[in-house]
Amino acid sequence: MKKTLTIKDIAELANVSIATVSRVLNNNSWVSDKTRDKVQKVIDEHHFSPNLMARSMISRKSMTLAVVVSDITNPYFATLVEQIEKACQPAGYKIILFDTQSANKRSDSQQVIAEDQIFSTIIDSQLDGVIVLGGNIDYLKIPESYLEGLQKLIATLPVIVVGRKLAHYDYTCLQRDQVNCVKIITRHLLSKGHRDIAFIGGSPGVYMTGQRVTAFHETLKEAGLQPEKAPVIETNFYPQHGYEAIKKLLGTGNPLPQALLAINDRVAMGAIRALKDNGIDVPKDIAVASCEFFPGSEYYVPRLTSVDHQNHVLGQQVIRQMMTLLQDMLPEAFDISPLLIVGESA
Repeated sequence: MKKTLTIKDIAELANVSIATVSRVLNNNSWVSDKTRDKVQKVIDEHHFSPNLMARSMISRKSMTLAVVVSDITNPYFATLVEQIEKACQPAGYKIILFDTQSANKRSDSQQVIAEDQIFSTIIDSQLDGVIVLGGNIDYLKIPESYLEGLQKLIATLPVIVVGRKLAHYDYTCLQRDQVNCVKIITRHLLSKGHRDIAFIGGSPGVYMTGQRVTAFHETLKEAGLQPEKAPVIETNFYPQHGYEAIKKLLGTGNPLPQALLAINDRVAMGAIRALKDNGIDVPKDIAVASCEFFPGSEYYVPRLTSVDHQNHVLGQQVIRQMMTLLQDMLPEAFDISPLLIVGESA
């Protein structure tokens, strides 16, 4: 019977280390093209294709990553998870998804989201790494139980957080450009002649909201306007909260501003619905723009003017960084520039 080759056999035939063969199989970018070609040639000649169990036995890894998401129904998180899963496949990894639904809580809620219990479950499951997408880490007030659970997680596994970087916590953090996304879209509104602009959506308890509101005010000030006079209505991140923001604006009895800047496309959609329900046309009577594009928004009527954070690229970068961490290497810094999408709404 013909002997079944192992990764060790491939390493000996290619005259490289077992770790190098593993990197080639996992499509790690740290392997030189010359070495990759040499190893791949041996793999192809011997029709070598190790299954997950074989890889796990040799590498002592589960070939599984945990992804902790705060709301899988949110298009932002859904896009990230989709891209993370796609990027995992060529590397031979799979994911286990934990959806905490913590993004659905109101900023003034005292409800404790048991993310620390999820962290304990992940540690007990002997997975290879953890990717945290939002959740309690993005709130200004973080439960002590969460911080304790996060510290235990960091001490056990490679951890990547897509969100806020906490001081004194040693995890890899990937952050989007929360400043320029707002500056780009605010400048667009200003270029259209709008001087009276209101900011709607977001939550005062969420760190990112503060970043975007501050960037909004800074851009108005740079244009010679008085930012303190610009209405800011922080409701939350979903369509109903855009609708709610318009009800609040109309309830003041004051004239509507010339333009609205929503924290994301879903809030913008809710706002436009509320405006239409009150006989106000977009963009004829008021312009509406968004700080964050979500897939599918391009089919909304009117087509939204928004900012693409290139979240699909971010999802791919998450796995590139994780593969680097799993090889005990330092992840590389990278930047993803937000892009203006000019639609019909503003």
